[in-house]
Amino acid sequence: MLLTQNLSFSSHKGVISAFGKYFVKTGIFPREMGRALNMAFEKRQIGDYEYKFVISKEEAKKILGDGNDFVEKIVQYLRRP
Repeated sequence: MLLTQNLSFSSHKGVISAFGKYFVKTGIFPREMGRALNMAFEKRQIGDYEYKFVISKEEAKKILGDGNDFVEKIVQYLRRP
């Protein structure tokens, strides 16, 4: 999505922030997509750096479902005429 605006960033945090700025705050995508992206990144960070972190099966399913919805909405947007 960011490349459609000739934008690129060197960090995950930069990408997430820019997605919110250019696509969520402008109303192109709903706030829920921004929240889902932030939540998935937060859980990933915790999983990478907190060796005792355990995610529940239900939470993993929700994050995966949100991720699938996110990708589908992006694909629909990119395929629009």
